[in-house]
Amino acid sequence: MSTDTSPPVRALAPGGELRLPTPPGAVRRFWTRHPHAADALIAAIYVVPTVLTLVFNVLDAEPAPLNDVVLNTAITVTVAAALFFRRRVPRLVLAVTWIGLLTFADYGEVHLIAQLLALYAVAVYSDVRSAWIGFSASVLLAGVAAWLTDNPAEVSWIPVIIQVAIMMLAATLVGVNMGNSKRYVAALLDLAAQLARERDQQAQLARVSERARIAREMHDVVAHSLSVMVALADGAHAIALKDPDRSRAAMLEVAGTGRKSMHEMRRLLGVLAADTETDAARRPSSAARRSALAPQPGTEQLVELVESFRSADLPIRIEQNGRGPSNAGVQLTIYRIVQESLTNVLRYSDSPTLVTVRIVASATTVEVVVTDNGLLHDPGPSQGSGRGIIGLHERVALYGGTLEAGPAANRGWRVTGTMTFEPEEHR
Repeated sequence: MSTDTSPPVRALAPGGELRLPTPPGAVRRFWTRHPHAADALIAAIYVVPTVLTLVFNVLDAEPAPLNDVVLNTAITVTVAAALFFRRRVPRLVLAVTWIGLLTFADYGEVHLIAQLLALYAVAVYSDVRSAWIGFSASVLLAGVAAWLTDNPAEVSWIPVIIQVAIMMLAATLVGVNMGNSKRYVAALLDLAAQLARERDQQAQLARVSERARIAREMHDVVAHSLSVMVALADGAHAIALKDPDRSRAAMLEVAGTGRKSMHEMRRLLGVLAADTETDAARRPSSAARRSALAPQPGTEQLVELVESFRSADLPIRIEQNGRGPSNAGVQLTIYRIVQESLTNVLRYSDSPTLVTVRIVASATTVEVVVTDNGLLHDPGPSQGSGRGIIGLHERVALYGGTLEAGPAANRGWRVTGTMTFEPEEHR
């Protein structure tokens, strides 16, 4: 049997439990933790072969013209600096790499490295549409540059641009694949964070709603005690002259009832102080006000409650050991524990043959245990929000107790609630 304690994320995520991707390996984690080192490595992939090409051209038997060396040195420094910002402004970095097309004939191969890195960065850190636009523009500009510097005596510009286009296509495809993976993982993480926030909000709303309900019920308990005090005081006043002994006994009863009422009022104020919802949201509806006028149930109504569930073909056995507490608030909490637990059995348990409700009371404690032997199954997406169990936790905590819910030893589900109270609250 499954109760409302199932993970809210499983209930909110249709189609099964949300699974996060496997964490990256050690090398990838290192580069993730050191992005500046990764940027420096990317820039070095372009700078090193470019500088070596410039050096070889200067030291060659027929050195390159000085103005070409100076121009390409300036292009290399500019593009290398731009590559450090490929994560933040990838499209601008790609535009900067197009400067290398000015010397396509002599240094096209080394400057092509920067364009490939920039195309990859646009696909990963920008979007797919920008990646394909950047690819088309790069191929077009490279084709124009190859055509303008065409030297048929050596190699025709057409096979050159085909090779360049293939390399740019490969860089774009790899970047698009990696970018889609990164965006998909980011979407999963955002979804997981959103589900966690919704789960926390739902839990908080459940606590607020239950505290408001507890406050209304405790108000009725305290109001009943005050009514008893008024009746006892009126009776004591009426017989004060005729029967002083009975009058004094009645006033002692008034004092005892007043102390209990003050104790319950302090509990009630503690619940209201912990409630953070607004006054408008805290205002009960007309239906809730009509419900609040009804007497609050206690342990005497447990038999009637159990019979109502038996009429739904739920095999229930109830056991009571010891005298129950006289405190109306504790009785109400016992009633709510049994009510919520049996409701969960009826909703989630698969073919239980025995449901046991056991209440064990001593002079200062009471324990409520509800178990069943049905088969466990998870609630669907529209069930199992956890509000019922959260409300029981709030009620039991009001009396310094604890509540545990989980699978039983053999099969089925088990809910155990314990509470403590003052000795004078006991019958």
